[in-house]
Amino acid sequence: MPHDADVWQALLRAKGLTVAELAQRLHTTRQHAHRLLTGRRSAETRRDDLDHALALGEAGQPNDRPAYALAVLSRDGQLDLLPAGDAQPLFADRELAVQLADGLAERDNGVCVVPVWPEYAWRRLVAFHAAWGSEAEPRRIFLVDDPTTGIPVEALLRELQGGFADTLRLRGVADDEASLREIAALLERLH
Repeated sequence: MPHDADVWQALLRAKGLTVAELAQRLHTTRQHAHRLLTGRRSAETRRDDLDHALALGEAGQPNDRPAYALAVLSRDGQLDLLPAGDAQPLFADRELAVQLADGLAERDNGVCVVPVWPEYAWRRLVAFHAAWGSEAEPRRIFLVDDPTTGIPVEALLRELQGGFADTLRLRGVADDEASLREIAALLERLH
């Protein structure tokens, strides 16, 4: 899994924030914010603040807490939410999301956990479905660790592990050398 600092820097870029703007949101100095982002200062005591400030999307209320989603940090530093098949599971508990992400890291070492506002996750899911010409359903975004569902979390995690693994396998085609050579040949024919 990527280091927290790499994920936070990618989140900073994805949100279009500067270090100075992040420092202002954290009510700290620019230098301290930079140290947190680069990992030169432990961020454990500020994790909740960082997650709130860097969560993908826009917060509803100032006191709201973001959910967590699995994502993939690409080699070029871009973050992309990772659906499990055609659903986008979210987690209230970051550590539960990390546990699942750790189990998927052998398939793709870019798998990570990111803070996200549910509306952002919904918009990404709609875009995913639109690419396939299908309708997204709000029930396909859900909290894995929602205690009101009555579904054992362990059973849901086992099911999601397979869904995330399939998505990663299918995304692996994007890095297939033979396919990339074929695309390069197509580009050569265009020129």
